[in-house]
Amino acid sequence: MSNQDPNLQKPVASEEHPVFSEAPVFQPPVKLKHSGPGIASFIMSLVSLIGYIILAVMVINLLAHFSQYQTLDPEIVRQQTGTILLPFVFLGSLLLNCAGLVVGIIGIALKNRKKAFAIAGLIINAFIILGFIALLAMGLAVPSSTADIYPSSVQSL
Repeated sequence: MSNQDPNLQKPVASEEHPVFSEAPVFQPPVKLKHSGPGIASFIMSLVSLIGYIILAVMVINLLAHFSQYQTLDPEIVRQQTGTILLPFVFLGSLLLNCAGLVVGIIGIALKNRKKAFAIAGLIINAFIILGFIALLAMGLAVPSSTADIYPSSVQSL
């Protein structure tokens, strides 16, 4: 036996049979952090919803004034509180929705992060943008005057 090479020793039992190896160590599940872009997308959707609510209140105020006086005199319209801000509130909210949509997609694409806020923000922003597109399509589909409905009633000049 002294003729054997010492490097050719018999392997240990745990190396020979994996059944005899050490028991696997229990690792508790890793707590995932929320996605930063997902939270940002959700907050953007909520801020834009608040912007649309403010816009609706401003438009209702303007329409109430119109129904009371039966006119939309430009001077009186400019004197109404916040009438000048209507397009800015609308465009700001719409741009916030578009940015929230992109940030929501980024939040969903991140690995090892919770995706609940990213999905919620993405859904809310997408519904608002699709709703705007639907309203725009309906507005373009409605005829702008009776001449579009009854062309024969328009007199030639």
